[in-house]
Amino acid sequence: MSKERVSREERMSQIQEKLEQGVREIFESGKYEEYIATMSKFPHYSINNCILIVSQCPEASHVCGFKKWQTDFNRVVNKHEHGIMIIAPITYKADVEEPVYDSASHPVVDENGKQVTETVTREFQGFRPAYVFDVSQTSGEPLPTLANMLQGGVEDFENMRDILIAISPVPVSFEAISGGANGYFSPTNQCIVIKEGMSELQTIKTMIHEIAHATLGHGSKEDKWDRETKEVQAESVAYWVAQMMGLDTSDYSFGYITGWSKDREVTELKENLDLIKTTADKITSDLERELSKKVDKTESLEAFNEEVTQAKRKKVR
Repeated sequence: MSKERVSREERMSQIQEKLEQGVREIFESGKYEEYIATMSKFPHYSINNCILIVSQCPEASHVCGFKKWQTDFNRVVNKHEHGIMIIAPITYKADVEEPVYDSASHPVVDENGKQVTETVTREFQGFRPAYVFDVSQTSGEPLPTLANMLQGGVEDFENMRDILIAISPVPVSFEAISGGANGYFSPTNQCIVIKEGMSELQTIKTMIHEIAHATLGHGSKEDKWDRETKEVQAESVAYWVAQMMGLDTSDYSFGYITGWSKDREVTELKENLDLIKTTADKITSDLERELSKKVDKTESLEAFNEEVTQAKRKKVR
């Protein structure tokens, strides 16, 4: 094994330790208790309803009904917003005719030998369309957050952004996104949308996060993970790649991973560690390959320009 490869693996191990320690520290803070108390008020939706929500609003993050936004979160749905349709279970009662049996489970018949029946009220379960709204469609008191938006610039930002676009498995666009989502990957449309106007560091981190979703095949037919696991996977990959690039996203990534994990052990991270590391290594390698191509082109152009300059000087002589 080469010295360079050993160094790379050692660095990956160091990043893993920093990630696990950072997440652990947030779990131990009072900030987490406040956050989880609020998040526990949001309803849990079935997998079918989750699919319905994402298909109508890919950037959805926190979703609940019209009245619940008011009573539990002191927020109101903005005017002219269209609800996200889900299927809600309902219970109803109905009178039905049922045959009568005696204590020995024998049919009770009348004088004509016909089965005796009686009217009984029974409870049934059905479904009806219902409408929910994402936090981006509401206004009011802010929801608590564990992830702080990243500030600051990135050296050679435009070049790094272009390289990420080049290695992305799906097209990337920059658009205005209302609400709290910084970006999203749409499995249906096979595209990534990044919120425009963010800081350079937040933009690069979000791009890596969404590229991780696409690379991991989230939302595909083969996708076997729940939403919490998918978000922990994508943000862990984003943190890992950013660290390998010399960028620190801990202010955002540690809190984001903590917020999506189901327990203090962060089982989503531990159970998927090999997959996360492999995906992070692939994206980092793709970045390095594209970067080396640009460097080679630049060096070739500089060499060509030098040759032209030398030729011109010879002609002058």
